[in-house]
Amino acid sequence: MCQAGEDYAGPARREPPPVPRPRVCFKAFYVHKFRAMLGKNRVIFPGEKVLLSWSGGPSSSSMVWQVLEGLSQDSAKRLRFVPGVIYVDEGAACGQSLEDRQKTVAEVKRILENTGFPWHVVALEEVFSLPPSVLCCTSQESAGTEEAYKAAVDRFLQQQQQQQQRVLGAEAGASPAQGEARLHPSHGREPSGTAGYPTAAQTEALSRLFSSIKTLTAKEELLQTLRTHLIVHIARVHGYCKVMTGETC
Repeated sequence: MCQAGEDYAGPARREPPPVPRPRVCFKAFYVHKFRAMLGKNRVIFPGEKVLLSWSGGPSSSSMVWQVLEGLSQDSAKRLRFVPGVIYVDEGAACGQSLEDRQKTVAEVKRILENTGFPWHVVALEEVFSLPPSVLCCTSQESAGTEEAYKAAVDRFLQQQQQQQQRVLGAEAGASPAQGEARLHPSHGREPSGTAGYPTAAQTEALSRLFSSIKTLTAKEELLQTLRTHLIVHIARVHGYCKVMTGETC
């Protein structure tokens, strides 16, 4: 209720604006959520090989950066799985020319080599040469229980201790830099590369397949299905136990 004699001519009282959250705090919170997701779910066991599906977009790039940070020597709690990265060249489905695709693949290779992870660059046309077994689900162990996870952690720690003891025993007279490099190998690297460039017949067949589809939604669903089948096949061939995508992070 208004009171007589109140002065309304003065400036209105305003609340101070909220203090923006510093970028450092946001980064720490972001990293914590990623680590907590892996730690609480216990989907990935220590020592397992995990294939990171990287498309060059913000989500998958953030995923690869998180894994890089988690495996660095400065990390408080280092990740315990062995990562690899795969990139699927989808230029034929997008109507890119051969020259543009070659430039993109060359840039992708340069970026993947800088990660230090094993990497694989495959063309989407390779789905035509996949075996029928890619459509079959592999039999999974009843992993995921607390006892199985603890057993995997114990095996991983024992392997690390044995490796460190062998290195310290064999390299007692080595320089400090050499000893540090042997104590912390670069994530179990393996030969990387491409599975060969697709043939012109494969590229034409893929282009006709996507041209025959009328709606954009159907094309996106087909692209997602073919990409998934190809990534799963590469993961099985190279011994990866899990596949991680940007949508899961």
